[in-house]
Amino acid sequence: MSAGPDTSHDLLQRLEASLRDFTPAERSIANFILSNRGGIAFESPDSIAEKLGVSSVTVGRFARKMGYRHFKDLKTGLRTTMSGAPWLVGDQVTRFMDEKGEDRLPKRSLELEIAGIVEVYGMAETRTWKEIVALLARSPQVYVAGFQTERAVAAALAYQLQYTRDGVHLVDGAAGNFHEVFAGDPEGRCLVLVDLRRYSEQAHDLAAQASADGIPVIMLTDKFCDWIRKFTSLIIPVSTEVDLFWSSQVSLGCAVNLLVNGVIGELGAGVEARLARVTQLYQSYTGHVGSPARRRRGKP
Repeated sequence: MSAGPDTSHDLLQRLEASLRDFTPAERSIANFILSNRGGIAFESPDSIAEKLGVSSVTVGRFARKMGYRHFKDLKTGLRTTMSGAPWLVGDQVTRFMDEKGEDRLPKRSLELEIAGIVEVYGMAETRTWKEIVALLARSPQVYVAGFQTERAVAAALAYQLQYTRDGVHLVDGAAGNFHEVFAGDPEGRCLVLVDLRRYSEQAHDLAAQASADGIPVIMLTDKFCDWIRKFTSLIIPVSTEVDLFWSSQVSLGCAVNLLVNGVIGELGAGVEARLARVTQLYQSYTGHVGSPARRRRGKP
């Protein structure tokens, strides 16, 4: 059947409610739609099939399973409101590329990264995002873990949060048992994971253990991570695909910046005093370029 005018919310609810009942291929498609609802208008059965490693016939069959004649009808049902997002700065992008030359910087990658940033800013207005910010601000103990090339993003999040509040830990896994996360009382803890495909088994196992222990799990990931929904709904799925050799971490970095900003807003005026104290401590023990040294050799 063709989608009615107000079916997008209903479709998203049905997708979330049916995730456990879908086949692996269907779950992958459903997760992609849920995570990429702002950009789904620009996808086709072939493009989704290529990204997810399924057939375009499977994508069409999935649309029919959800009650639509074909995938185009499903897209109409979503009624996406973000279709213009990547082109908010379209004129500037075009002028930049005209000046620099397409051979020096892939224009498509620039457009995709700008679109990803705009999408993250849209996520920052959602209820899920606000729940995540509240956990990062109010949980007595916050543990942040990243794997593979995303370790740097996890470290950036942890270190910035440490400037704003106590009780933030970067999990390094050096002991091989993650006792710092799981050995104590799980009450008042939350775990933040940062990982992109191909996903580390450690990320999966940490999410599974935290979920079993009742520890809230927050996941910063890409659009394709379908397994994380078994353990949490607190997911920030960002765009990572660009026309470059490596997947882009630009949107991940944007998410970190906005999360830290949200935590500062949630904590309020007390953050300023802590930042001043941390700055004072750094100046005492290390020092900043161009600032008078307060440290005296041999004295704390």
